[in-house]
Amino acid sequence: MTETNAADTLRGIQFLRDLSEELIEQLAGVARVVEFPAGTVIFRQGDVASTLYLVVEGNVSLEVCAPGVGCKRILTVGPGELLGWSPVLEQGRLTATARSISAAQTVAFSGPQVLAICEQNPRFGYEFMKRAAMALGKRLNATRLQLLDVFGTQMPAAADERSEDAT
Repeated sequence: MTETNAADTLRGIQFLRDLSEELIEQLAGVARVVEFPAGTVIFRQGDVASTLYLVVEGNVSLEVCAPGVGCKRILTVGPGELLGWSPVLEQGRLTATARSISAAQTVAFSGPQVLAICEQNPRFGYEFMKRAAMALGKRLNATRLQLLDVFGTQMPAAADERSEDAT
């Protein structure tokens, strides 16, 4: 994909709405379009966090995995949404597994390159991080809803509540 085509793709992504043409062009310079067939693992929980994605087309499940339990879908990410936030918050490892539910097209960025653009342009950096925080808030809420599914109305007692009951 040429840089011009990358810029056209970026202009259509909801996460980047209202950015200046200069910033779109700057991001296009460090972007690459990646396609994933349905059922493809895009990244795994625990992998080194280096790439972030914006979904252009298709749907991607975010799953939390645990030994002996397997993976549980906590959220589905669709067109216009951020996928793989860990690199821009300088997290060492990814916190979920991402799997394409349908054929998916994404725009992939190197986390360090996006951070460099954020640092060169603090206004963009603020706006980008604000949008990333909104995506994280959505994921936190989805996780809470999953906990309600697992525990119903009876949430497990906190450690200090259990110790008080024992005395």
